[in-house]
Amino acid sequence: MSNEDTVLKEAYSSFKQRLSFDDFQSKINSLTIDKWNFVRATLLYQQSLKCKECNLNVAMVLLCSCAEAMQLEETAEKRFKEFYERYCPSRLRNPPIEYMPNGKPPMVTAPFDIALHCIYKLFRCFFVHEGIKHLRPEDNIDVLYDKIKIEDKIYTVKLYLPEITNWFEKTTFESLFAMLQLTRIYPPPKFFDF
Repeated sequence: MSNEDTVLKEAYSSFKQRLSFDDFQSKINSLTIDKWNFVRATLLYQQSLKCKECNLNVAMVLLCSCAEAMQLEETAEKRFKEFYERYCPSRLRNPPIEYMPNGKPPMVTAPFDIALHCIYKLFRCFFVHEGIKHLRPEDNIDVLYDKIKIEDKIYTVKLYLPEITNWFEKTTFESLFAMLQLTRIYPPPKFFDF
């Protein structure tokens, strides 16, 4: 077995409950992007599952990196947002993140685009690049409140790390699977359900 076959079988393990290996290979070869970008994204997803047991922050960073690996847009944040906006099924577009839209109570569920911005900033940017915002559930932090700047507006957001990690893990997997299912449609529809 070649290295290519070994890597494809490893990536396939995430989808084996839904697709045969032959179907997976057919779909991956029909992608409108480089199939190896998809494989890298899937392997990052798998690594996030392993990291989830010991460090939720690292798991979240790896999940963010899945979208960037697709290289759909020219900047990292645009790649991140484009992937989820294009492929995330509508049934998963209600994130467990709350925010204050006018800077005043009550807290409401954040729209999907604001949730994506929040995840990207808190985990991908602050945690990786600035070394801050390390959220430690072992310190019994049930709920995190933070301020996020979006287009010159500052929002107070609220999230619970284990809950957001579980939601984002499912969202990432379902988005990867949706991308496989829509290999022959370009550009894929922005909202759909499986």
